[in-house]
Amino acid sequence: MATATNDMNVTDNKVENEDMNTSNQTDDIKGNGLEITSDTDLDSESFSNFAGDGIAVLDGVNVGLEQVESTSNGDDGFEIRGTVNGASLTANESSFNLNGDDGIDVFGENSTVDLFRVEASFNEAGGLGVDGLNNTFNIDTSEFESNNDGLVIPRTGVGNNFDITNSAFFDNKDDGIDIFGNDNTFTLDRASSTGNVEDGVEIDGSNNKVTGSNSNFSNNGGDGFGDDITASGNEITLTATTFRDNGDDGFDIEGSENTITLNNVSSDGNAEEGFEIDGTNNTVTIQDRSVFGGNKEDGFDVDFRGTENTIEVIESAFRNNGDDGFDVFGENNTVTWNDVETFDNAEQGFEVDGDANTITIQDSFMVDNGSSGFSFDYTGENNNLTINDSKIFRNAEDGIEILGKGNTVGLFGTEIFNNGEWGIEVAGDDNRIEIGEGTTFEGNESGAIIITGTGNTFDILSSTGLTADDIVNEGSNNTINFV
Repeated sequence: MATATNDMNVTDNKVENEDMNTSNQTDDIKGNGLEITSDTDLDSESFSNFAGDGIAVLDGVNVGLEQVESTSNGDDGFEIRGTVNGASLTANESSFNLNGDDGIDVFGENSTVDLFRVEASFNEAGGLGVDGLNNTFNIDTSEFESNNDGLVIPRTGVGNNFDITNSAFFDNKDDGIDIFGNDNTFTLDRASSTGNVEDGVEIDGSNNKVTGSNSNFSNNGGDGFGDDITASGNEITLTATTFRDNGDDGFDIEGSENTITLNNVSSDGNAEEGFEIDGTNNTVTIQDRSVFGGNKEDGFDVDFRGTENTIEVIESAFRNNGDDGFDVFGENNTVTWNDVETFDNAEQGFEVDGDANTITIQDSFMVDNGSSGFSFDYTGENNNLTINDSKIFRNAEDGIEILGKGNTVGLFGTEIFNNGEWGIEVAGDDNRIEIGEGTTFEGNESGAIIITGTGNTFDILSSTGLTADDIVNEGSNNTINFV
């Protein structure tokens, strides 16, 4: 049997009111609504205008809700209390709206919550709040709209498991999904988090695991998806997913030691970067025809705060961005490209502003960019660049531009042709450039190579066909070796 407050009886696992139908309650009713201590099924009932919770589970029991409404209560629409272990909730076609705290709040532990066609909207806190431990959530075809957060896991929410399918978190006042807790696991399939005032998904906690496919994180006021500076050790894998038209970045990593894998994603039309890294020691893999295009700033940006990250890009593209296709401003990062295209960006195809980065480019294209194909900016020092079997062509200025100092560049099997100015321009000092087997320069508007800096060294393999006549040396103390 279930127990109820405020002169309400429970008979045959159905709630009946001695004085009035529960669907016609008034603002005069105070205290908590239904408090459940035994297995209970409710069908087409309404719990509204209670000062506390509309429905509360006080013990590890099974609860079934069918077309139930719990709205306009002073606290939660539905709560599993903190003392509860092993409860079960199955809610179908039910709504938890306009409550003073959460629509649904799970404080207990080891409980199972199944939601199908559930609405949790216009609540003062979360549509769904999870403060407890080791709970399991199966959420299907449900909506979390215009709450503070659509789904929020405070720091006390640890070890929970979420399977979210075909569900939407939208137009919330803060984030669509906000994860402060640790060690939670998410599986997302056809989920969306859109139109939220802040981020589509924000991870502030650590050691969480998010796996998603066919999902959409777009039109949010902040980032589409990302983690905050406090986040560490999270594992994020997203496939066939979109980050579009967000007010900040499509994807943003501010934390440390996170592992991110993006397969066949699109990050387009964001007000800043398609992908930004501000954090340290993160591992990022982007692959399988992922595209970062039409963003107002860079397609991909390692911010000046981004250090010691490892980034691998395979079979993907950075195109038509308002600044650079790919920009590394931070220090001591390792970037590897294989079968990547960067084209039609307003500035550089690939720019390095930071120091001591190691960059390897294989079988890739840098083409039709508004400035140079590849550039070391004035601030880019002591970097190491290797380009193998790639093509750099039809860029508005130089194929490769080296303005910084102390950089090491190796070119092997690389074609540099039909650029608007020089094939290579070296305006910086103390750089070392090796031009190896199979590297060619043809049809560049100003010529093959110009050196205006000081103390640079070129080692040029004779089989490339370059001669001294192909090099304009207007600097001083530069060394050109044909080997």
